[in-house]
Amino acid sequence: MKRKIANRPGWGRVVRKRYEQSYVDDGIFRGYIAILRLDEVREPLRVTYGESDTVCIADDGYAWLMLFPADANYSLTVMADAGGRVVQWYFDIIQSMELNSEGIPVIYDWYLDLVLLPNRALYVLDEDEWREAMLQGELSEKDGAEAAAALNDLKRRIECGEHEWVGRTEHYFGLFGTEA
Repeated sequence: MKRKIANRPGWGRVVRKRYEQSYVDDGIFRGYIAILRLDEVREPLRVTYGESDTVCIADDGYAWLMLFPADANYSLTVMADAGGRVVQWYFDIIQSMELNSEGIPVIYDWYLDLVLLPNRALYVLDEDEWREAMLQGELSEKDGAEAAAALNDLKRRIECGEHEWVGRTEHYFGLFGTEA
């Protein structure tokens, strides 16, 4: 299982960053919301999905807004460029979230991920890692099934336009005085 820490310690690509977090309970979201401002990076990070969707997800001035819910089996990272435009919504399917000894959110990732692009394209990622983790016994059959069910439910909700966090992206960026 992957363990990811919100403030991304040791990320060698990032030269200068700023991190803030806050606990939110607004009736739609309950949990920690954090922002990682990438003030300076060594080089941009670009990813390609499918045949033609190439997206820059990290560069100077980018912001990563992260939502760590208290009661869901996924977390969300919204990546915005230096102009405040969202470049992608990245959902990690997770077993759990906790705070480390410094009070920073940590997720335990079940490998499966879902990416939503502004053009509404959806991509499921890391199915090979998920399968391998189950074959190696790192994920139990029960955990693997829960991860797949969570991914399918999330994908269905996004396709139907029912996912409330995506629609509130600007609001959540605004909590940190940042546009999206």
